[in-house]
Amino acid sequence: MVSPAESPSDPSRYDVVIIGGAFSGSALGILLKRERPEIRILILEKSTEFDRKIGESTSEVAGCFLTRVLGLSNYLAREHFQKHGLRMWFTTPENHDPGHCSEIGPFSQARFPTYQLNRAKLDQHLLDEARKLGCALVRPATVKDLDLAGAGRSTVTFKADGVTRTVTAGWVVDASGKAALIARKRGTLVGLEDHPVHSMWVRFQNVRDLDSHACHMGALKMQPTPVVSRGSATNHLMGRGWWSWIIPLANGEFSAGVTWDERLCTPPAEGPVGERVKAHMLSHPVGKLMFENAVPVENDARIYKHLPYRSTEVCGDGWLAVGDAAGFMDPLYSHGLDFCAHSVYIANRVILNALSGQCVKAHLAGHFEQYQESYFRWFNALYRGKYQYLGDARLMRAAFLLDIATYFIGPVQLVYRVTDLEFSKMPYNGPIGNVFAKFMALYNRRLEVIARKRLAAGTYGRENLDHSYLIRTPFNAGLGAMRHFFRGVSIWLGLELETLFRRPIPAPQHKPKPAKPVASSTEHEAVA
Repeated sequence: MVSPAESPSDPSRYDVVIIGGAFSGSALGILLKRERPEIRILILEKSTEFDRKIGESTSEVAGCFLTRVLGLSNYLAREHFQKHGLRMWFTTPENHDPGHCSEIGPFSQARFPTYQLNRAKLDQHLLDEARKLGCALVRPATVKDLDLAGAGRSTVTFKADGVTRTVTAGWVVDASGKAALIARKRGTLVGLEDHPVHSMWVRFQNVRDLDSHACHMGALKMQPTPVVSRGSATNHLMGRGWWSWIIPLANGEFSAGVTWDERLCTPPAEGPVGERVKAHMLSHPVGKLMFENAVPVENDARIYKHLPYRSTEVCGDGWLAVGDAAGFMDPLYSHGLDFCAHSVYIANRVILNALSGQCVKAHLAGHFEQYQESYFRWFNALYRGKYQYLGDARLMRAAFLLDIATYFIGPVQLVYRVTDLEFSKMPYNGPIGNVFAKFMALYNRRLEVIARKRLAAGTYGRENLDHSYLIRTPFNAGLGAMRHFFRGVSIWLGLELETLFRRPIPAPQHKPKPAKPVASSTEHEAVA
């Protein structure tokens, strides 16, 4: 399907060619067209219709981008699920009663907009909006060749309806997601060897709702009941070396999956993906409560091996990579769309400045350095070694309070207070960002060591039963976040004192990894 553009003197020349029409590509087309309606934009989308990819849950920074930047508040309220925070459930091997599982999560309503998204529906809505604003669309289109010869000289060759065409682009933007076309072509796609995690997931029907009468008056009756809905949160089942997400969708189905560190955990490895995910869910009492009668949706399951990756180049003369085409890290805190939002906004600013006649070499060089810096600061602050202590409720209580408090004090506060300025750069940048990142990396590193000390002492997971860590003061960008921050520090220091004279078990050893783990899309997909 080809939508007509304005009648140009050269119909094969575009100001911007965007490869990929899902969230990042369509959002960029929308932003560019809103500010400069006259520019010619071509979106090349390979699919005939969008599938329901991973990434349904948003955090607060992405919520700001969706509502304040893209202006989707009304649409999201009508068509998607309002999210009520993050909730974690812990257990021990001998426990089979969900009512005894320790719980971390909000007691009352969250104050910032976040959502559980049907990504297929959202992506299509954004693409439709981009077309309404005048973006030309070719769908389905297969990109055959890229020649990144520089701004105004690059060419993109694609095939659609059996015909191969070549167009010239002022700017080429790779928004192809994990396909990462430019990174593959340039040989710059690399895995994150220090974080060997994998993920598999599926959608389920007939999942029991945690807010149902049966749960309130039966299995979870012993648990203190929060004011806010449990079922509309992103619920995580937690274990050493793994975690599982449970996300409700507006059509009544649930997205569920497991992410694991290969050094610490091996989930079920035989049979259809849906049955493997369900078997893993049933190993946790809360998972069994919800999934004992669940049915996997046919042909709606995926596996991603070597989940984290990045491109060592994210921009150059006349091109940029945005969203997952630039890199991905870990879905634990649902920050994937945060990175998409920042990179899309930066690309929007770079391209608009270039089309206005400004020299953007310095801007591109700054983004090149900033992206890599932000990626590793974020990784060291949140994820390096974290899977070692995911299964310990007390350690994760400290991390939960500190991780989310610093997120609100930093990125969330900034995107709401200075939206344009903050989205125009990557998070945790500059000297202040570096201070925050180093502090977060410090406590994350120490919690990992404490976890190994607790394992050696036989006290790992000691608070995993009959503890309710409900957070009664909602997180915000002010005093509420500071209160949680200092409470988290207090718990962390208490754990340091408790294990001061303990020796830790050895850290898990890294195994050799391929330099480019994301060799092809088929390597990462499996259909149940």
